Amino acid sequence: MNQNKITAGGLEFLVRFALPHDRPKIMDLMMDTARWLKESGSTQWGDILHGFDVHNIEQRIELGEVALFETAAGELAGAMIIRKTPSDWDVDLWGDLANDKAYYLHRIMVAREFSGISFSKQMINFAEKLAEEQSVPFVRLDCIETNDTLNQMYLRYGFAFSGKKNGFNLYQKRAVII
Repeated sequence: MNQNKITAGGLEFLVRFALPHDRPKIMDLMMDTARWLKESGSTQWGDILHGFDVHNIEQRIELGEVALFETAAGELAGAMIIRKTPSDWDVDLWGDLANDKAYYLHRIMVAREFSGISFSKQMINFAEKLAEEQSVPFVRLDCIETNDTLNQMYLRYGFAFSGKKNGFNLYQKRAVII
C-alpha cells in the first residue's frame, strides 16, 4: 500500500502530515468549512467562526497529527486531525473507553470543489490504514446528533454507533483485530 497517495473520483491526492508553514492554508480551509456548515444550517464548528478552536489545530500541527491531502499541483483539497491520544473533549465523551489505544478523528475538512466524490471516505480510510499499520485497535469520531447527513455517512463508512453524550453521537471502527 502506498501511504502517500489516495484516489477519489478518479483523482489522485498526495498525503502528508502538516508542517508549521502549512498553517495559513489549513486555517483558510477550516474557516471555509465552518462557513459552509453554517450556511448549510449546522451549528457545528461555530467555535471557529468566533475565533476559537476547541481542537487546537495549531498544537496538532506541531505534534504531527494533521494529515493533508493535496492535488499534484499542491492545492489543499482536504485535511483532518488524527489524534494519537484523546483530548479532554474525547475523554469527556468516551469516558472509560478513552483508556483504549485509539485514533480520534477531528476537523475532517474537504474543500468544496472536491465534495461529492467520496473524498472524505478515502481520507478516513487513510486513517484506518494508518491505525492498522501502527497497531492501533480503534478509530473513533463523533458528530452532533442532529446532523443526519454525517450520522448516516459514518454508518455507511462502516463505523458502529457507540452511544451518545452531550448531544453528540459517538462512532468507532475496529482497525486491528486483537
